[in-house]
Amino acid sequence: MDPATLVYINSSQEKEINRLLQTIEEKREQIEELTVTMENLKAEVDLFQHRYNAHVGRYYLELDEVDLETKEFRLRLQLRREEISEDEIEARVESCFRENRARINAASEQSEPEEGTETNELPEEEAKYLQTLYRKLAKRFHPDKSEGTDEQTRRLQLMPLINRAYKENDVQILERLSFGETEATLQAEEPIAEKMERLHVELRSLNRATSELRSDINRVKAGRTYQLKQQVETAEKKGNDLLTTLAADIKRKVQSSRTQLTRLKNLWSRNK
Repeated sequence: MDPATLVYINSSQEKEINRLLQTIEEKREQIEELTVTMENLKAEVDLFQHRYNAHVGRYYLELDEVDLETKEFRLRLQLRREEISEDEIEARVESCFRENRARINAASEQSEPEEGTETNELPEEEAKYLQTLYRKLAKRFHPDKSEGTDEQTRRLQLMPLINRAYKENDVQILERLSFGETEATLQAEEPIAEKMERLHVELRSLNRATSELRSDINRVKAGRTYQLKQQVETAEKKGNDLLTTLAADIKRKVQSSRTQLTRLKNLWSRNK
């Protein structure tokens, strides 16, 4: 084979490797940006959820509790007309509405403010893996190693996220941010074909992670909580307090339901 042809092939392959490395770097930056976007989005939704629960959610829960109790007393009165014994009535009521009561109790527990976030301890091997990921990322994204204002801003966004992911044992975030480090591990003596294969594998992983992140972002934005958040914020720009309006409407329904429940309780008490 002509030596010139060998040089051409090697040069072409080296160019392809450089192209792949550049693409990997671009994809890695995309993942970093999308990860920050996703975590900020989740934080915004969580914050709004707490706000919604404080203003409106508790009234919906109260309405559900009153409506359930109303159904229970209606069944009691119906069974009494059928001359069922009181013990049997209570057993039938408990059996009929057991799942509803459990669901409301679970919702009530979730609505109570958490005093702290408990993190389950990982098995030793997983904990070491998490620590290795964290140390590698903390070293790579330390703000003091920034080369310019934009780079420092990006690192300042990523480091709190990395710290939180480590604290909460969120391996997925740390793994995503660790993608695309093939360049540092390529060996000079490694055959060109093997280098290219490794880069292609790395790029496929990056593409998959990018696609998953975009899907996650779209899923959150399509969710009911985010959609309601958008509606509330749009109303606020027009000077309207949608949450207060919703709360007032639900409180009226609660009051109406309580009046009906009181009437049923009185009927039950009078007929004892």
